Parts: sequence; structure tokens; C-alpha cells
Amino acid sequence: MKKETTRSDVMRDGGVIFASGAVGVLEALLSGCTAASKTSTTSSSSSSSSSSSSCLQATNVTRGPYFVDDRNDSNITNDYLDSSIPQRSDIRSDTKGGTGTQSGLPLYLNITVGDYSSGACSAISGAQVHIWHCNAQGAYSDIQAATNGGGTDLTGENFLRGYQWTDSNGLVSFTTIYPGWYSGRAVHIHVKVRIFDSSGNVTTEATTQLFFDDTTTDSIYSANPAYSRSASRDTLNASDNIYSSESPSVLVTLSGSASTSYTGTVSIGITEGTIFGG
Repeated sequence: MKKETTRSDVMRDGGVIFASGAVGVLEALLSGCTAASKTSTTSSSSSSSSSSSSCLQATNVTRGPYFVDDRNDSNITNDYLDSSIPQRSDIRSDTKGGTGTQSGLPLYLNITVGDYSSGACSAISGAQVHIWHCNAQGAYSDIQAATNGGGTDLTGENFLRGYQWTDSNGLVSFTTIYPGWYSGRAVHIHVKVRIFDSSGNVTTEATTQLFFDDTTTDSIYSANPAYSRSASRDTLNASDNIYSSESPSVLVTLSGSASTSYTGTVSIGITEGTIFGG
């Protein structure tokens, strides 16, 4: 597929979208929960736990201009499709072209999804969780845009993209690399969560972005030549408009070493029955 994105269509992937001369601020409720638990069912093809744990509310934010979908979603304006986007846990490789495996510090990312209600979360099984992010040099795969990778056509590659379905604990685990950076944005990973009914219709959709501690990022970039750039990153968390719009911001909890690998853990609470395509 070919995706051409320009600044006149979308000003990067900040919280303010400029389209047809109009300005829309993308915000809706999402929530980040701290834990999840097992069993019980709902009427959709997913299921929710009957027990719950306390949650923190956060904010739905834009999906940005570089989301590539594996299926049609009528909730997303200008939804770009690529049926080769794979269901997989290890998203480092390019299964579409010949790029191979992306260089960078390994990141083992565990995401738990729960249904948020009145300050508590119940684990959701059977939810689709998409993640996508830029490589160590700041480029996204599967698109061509003047603002991405120096305008290089990367539509023939699908590295650092993929999705999974949550297990009975609401958990998905991805193997990826610690994200790189690009001008105007703090280091982040995009996440889209969807629940479908038995006919394949979207019944719940949430969109958010995950962030990382700036000091840890500096250590990783210094220790790993894959992130070496002639320029220095120009946007830290405090200056990022998406980070600032999340309340609270969704920070990944990290453990590990800048020289070997990191494991990241984050819990995301969503409100079942609400739809935000981003």
C-alpha cells in the first residue's frame, strides 16, 4: 500500500489535527489500570473479569498519521490498510520486504488491558491490541511521508508493527526495541485497543500513547550505537503536547539495563462500549 502524508494533511501526530482548514482537539476518556484478574464473560466475543483492581484515569489521544490497519474500521477517518500487518509477539522483523530485524536495545513490553468502571479495572480477554512505533533512527515502516525517514518510501516494509489478542488475564506481551525519536515528539509507542462482536463489528475502541522516562532514554541512547544521530533529540516529555494532554501520562515501568535489555510493564484501562478511533 502507498500512504502519502504531508504537513498540510496532518501536523505530525500531536494532539491538534489540521484538516480542511479546521482544528480538532482529540480527547476522550481512557483509563490506565494498575492490575488485572481472571474469568467471567460479557455478551461480546471478548470477556471481562468479575473481580477488579483500582485504576487511574487517563486520556484518549490521537493515533497520529502513521497508523496502518489490518482491517477496515469505519470509526477511523482515512484508515490506511495493509492486510500483511501480522498478528505476532515479536515485531522487530520486516515480514513484508527485505529489511530484516531492526537494530536497537531489546524491549519486552507487557500490556494489560482492563475494563474501567468507577475507579476499578476488570481484565478483558479477547481484545485486539495494536502497537506501532519508530525505529532507532526515528522512521516508521509501511508509509511514505515527507516528515518520515527523510521522505523514503517505506511502504514495502512492516517492521515494528503488529497486534495480538489479550489472554484471560488481559495480557499481551511484545518483543520489540526501545523506540527512537524524531523531531517534535518525545519517545513513545502507539497503542490501539479494540473489542469486536461475533460479527466482527467494533464495539469498543481506545487509542493512546505510552511514554518513557527521559533519563532512562538518555542512558539507552548513549550505550547503543543503533541510536547514534548527528542531531540531538529536541523534545522531552515535559515539552510534548500529547504527554501533557494525558492526565495522568501513561509511563511504562521499566526494569533492566541500558546495555542488555529492558522489560516494560503498563496497564491500560478502557471503558467498554465507548469508541474513539483517534
